[in-house]
Amino acid sequence: MKILGKKSLSSVVMLFLYMLLILCIVAIVAGGICILNDIAFFTKDLLNITYILIYLSSIPALVMIFAFLQIFNTLKQEKPFEKKNIKRLGISYMASIVIGVIYAVNVLIVYLGVGMMQERFFIIYPLANVAISVIFLIFGIGIVVLKEIYRKAIEYKDENDLTI
Repeated sequence: MKILGKKSLSSVVMLFLYMLLILCIVAIVAGGICILNDIAFFTKDLLNITYILIYLSSIPALVMIFAFLQIFNTLKQEKPFEKKNIKRLGISYMASIVIGVIYAVNVLIVYLGVGMMQERFFIIYPLANVAISVIFLIFGIGIVVLKEIYRKAIEYKDENDLTI
């Protein structure tokens, strides 16, 4: 299967990213409506703060999806070595780190509110949040490495273009 161009792997990934973008927008709108409809939501208990943090993590996720859509669009157009992609990878890196930090803060908040939850919830929920946090932090670090490799590849390409 082709990676670049129309009817390629990048086109299939773009369709998947468009579906994710739509789902993320729907989740942001629906979550906002649910939170705004229940004004007492903010004062009920500590667990609601974790809901708000998870809701807030959807904003950098939306930014990351949009940046990846732009990157995959350049792949679809068979122009992968655009300098704009370096900036897009930087945006994705920052969004990933923000999501990882939000979930790490979420773990701390859950542990601060120990008395509010059942023992089973106290073990499973924070472990899931730690896993999500670590995944996004490592993903962010991976994107930084990819960004630097990409930057170097564009630099070599530009040098090569000048020598011909």
